[in-house]
Amino acid sequence: MRYLTLVILLVLAPLGWGEDVYYCVEEHRAQLAPTDSGDAYELTRYKTEPFTFKYEADANRLAIKGYYWGGDELFYLDCAACYPELDGFNARDGSILFLLDNGRFIYTGASYTAAAMTTGTCTKF
Repeated sequence: MRYLTLVILLVLAPLGWGEDVYYCVEEHRAQLAPTDSGDAYELTRYKTEPFTFKYEADANRLAIKGYYWGGDELFYLDCAACYPELDGFNARDGSILFLLDNGRFIYTGASYTAAAMTTGTCTKF
């Protein structure tokens, strides 16, 4: 009976080994963009929104889901240096950079006309 229990546990164990998901709460979200006249830049603050992400080890990327991150579609960032065992992530894609260290994250993104940034905290659950 002991061996049967052991075999069942070994077969079912991988089903319980889920990926770590991080729940993130933004504290500030802002954008620098040209004014209507185009002769200066102005800072616009936006409502903060929570988001979640998980590290996909096989693809070495972050899969992010949230209102500003593509809504219901997953948004992917490739890892430059991701260390899930240390809860440290450095992911980027073109002009986008996401950093998480010691539970705090910073996101920046730039285009030819604007720069966006947000900061906050993430907790693994």
